[in-house]
Amino acid sequence: MSAGMTQLILVRHGRTEFNAENRLQGQLDVPLSAEGVAQADRVAPVISWLRPQAIVCSPLSRAHQTAAAIGRACGVEPVDDARLKEIDVGEWSGLRAEDLFRDDPRYEAGMVSDSDFRRPGGETGTEVMDRIAGAIDAIATEHEGERVVVVSHGFALRTGMCRLLGGDYTASRAWGGLSNCSWSLMDRFGDAEMARRGLDRRWRLRAYNCTVPAKPQGPAGGEGEGQAPIVGV
Repeated sequence: MSAGMTQLILVRHGRTEFNAENRLQGQLDVPLSAEGVAQADRVAPVISWLRPQAIVCSPLSRAHQTAAAIGRACGVEPVDDARLKEIDVGEWSGLRAEDLFRDDPRYEAGMVSDSDFRRPGGETGTEVMDRIAGAIDAIATEHEGERVVVVSHGFALRTGMCRLLGGDYTASRAWGGLSNCSWSLMDRFGDAEMARRGLDRRWRLRAYNCTVPAKPQGPAGGEGEGQAPIVGV
């Protein structure tokens, strides 16, 4: 990594039972499922190959558990940061998306519109993307010149990355969703490095929604041989 540049490895937490049931988690403290724990254990050694110097995570247990698995592989203790929590969906917390589509016209109206809206009793998308982008930028500034893992949530990371690149809520809707335990890479350039490279933007996206799939089943139902490939989507 060149001088004057900080690299962020942005990781979404592993799968939860709420993910499997298509329930809105928001800021509910839902732990990883058994599958989510396995996902975290698979991604941890891959992240460790990048040799991060720090790990910062949302304090919600699904993110902290994922960060802890990465931390064990890297020999780095994760630090919680409440600014990295998922969007607060208020009254919709814990409800299934299909039930909301059927029973609450506010949900369908919000989901099909490019305009931002406030989740009842919760946050707007713009509030979240500003919160997350500000937190990521502050973390990068604190760890200038280092490689840092940030473990957070799908909506939060997707919109936060979009904001760092100059996009708004409408632009963020064109970004694909982040898979559980996926990672994305962003570079942050210092002032001198920006001037040296002739850049007018501080942030650069290098990879998005990369995953480590489970090993495929062999012909007889056993695990396939060899290391599972790394897939960038």
